Amino acid sequence: MTDDDLARALRRLDPASTPLDAPLPLDAERRLRQILDRPPVRRRRPARAWASVAAAGALILAIVTGVLWMPGPSASALTPKPLVYTALPSGTGAAEVIAEARARLAAGDGEVAAERRSLSLGWYFSASPDGAEATVFRREWVDLRWNEDFSGSVVTTAAEATDADGDTVANVDPVPGTVVGEMTYVRNQFRPLSPTPPEASAEAMRALVVATTGATDTLSAGDAMVGVRSILGEWTLDDAQQAALLEVVAASPGLRVLGTTQDRLGREVVGLAGIPSAPSNADVTLLLSTDTGRIIGFESALTDADTGLDLPAGSLTEYALWDVQDRQDAPR
Repeated sequence: MTDDDLARALRRLDPASTPLDAPLPLDAERRLRQILDRPPVRRRRPARAWASVAAAGALILAIVTGVLWMPGPSASALTPKPLVYTALPSGTGAAEVIAEARARLAAGDGEVAAERRSLSLGWYFSASPDGAEATVFRREWVDLRWNEDFSGSVVTTAAEATDADGDTVANVDPVPGTVVGEMTYVRNQFRPLSPTPPEASAEAMRALVVATTGATDTLSAGDAMVGVRSILGEWTLDDAQQAALLEVVAASPGLRVLGTTQDRLGREVVGLAGIPSAPSNADVTLLLSTDTGRIIGFESALTDADTGLDLPAGSLTEYALWDVQDRQDAPR
């Protein structure tokens, strides 16, 4: 499919609300590519799941003994600054972090129910056409809702913009609450990874992650995280389902503990990282709530400099935040 074919397909989905000359919202384009390209039989597609951002990548994450992990050369002129992590107590590894998260999930109030919806607040790298350095980063709400008959919609709404430090920047167009992209799926058009609520077992979740990523013999930590990102891009999972998904991540080799920090909404989290097999030049991070144990964030950054995009190593290329439905500015 050419870019022109893609544009025409998107505009046919909702000609009433999308002007013929309107640019394609980044996340809407990514979702449309998934729907049009996803076959009935699963095949490797982590790059289609989230790497239509001009470059998907990741951050080399290292704990400085005893105190803090500090980012390398800043890419703040082009992308938001990397999170800064505080090291966990000596001897605390990934197994302990996930065990604690699963314990919190088991002890939780269970107020989050499985739902055919994914609501996220995120930012996605997009190269400036004139090469200018960015100083303001527009965040977007992406709200996917779908039904048992595989109809549904994706609505992308402008959120508050921030500077590289994450502070809110006022008076930025489009204003928060502006719908910047909308797609509607007719019956049988949406092709979910799992048409029914995923079973809350490690075996079922692993099978779903493997089908999502196309992993064969070994499911690496990075690939498992890519699978998690894809699943949470289509489903809101309950605590038991999240606990099973974390069990899959815990069993994946190459898992690293980054430490504790606050996510880009100020929530206390612990970071886990891994290198996916695809896309290349990528390191990805899952953010687990230290309060609930739930997976509430995903980040991706570059391991090496991307000379084509003029991005240094460590540049953030994407982040998505979940469990955001209770925010006052969230779509209803």
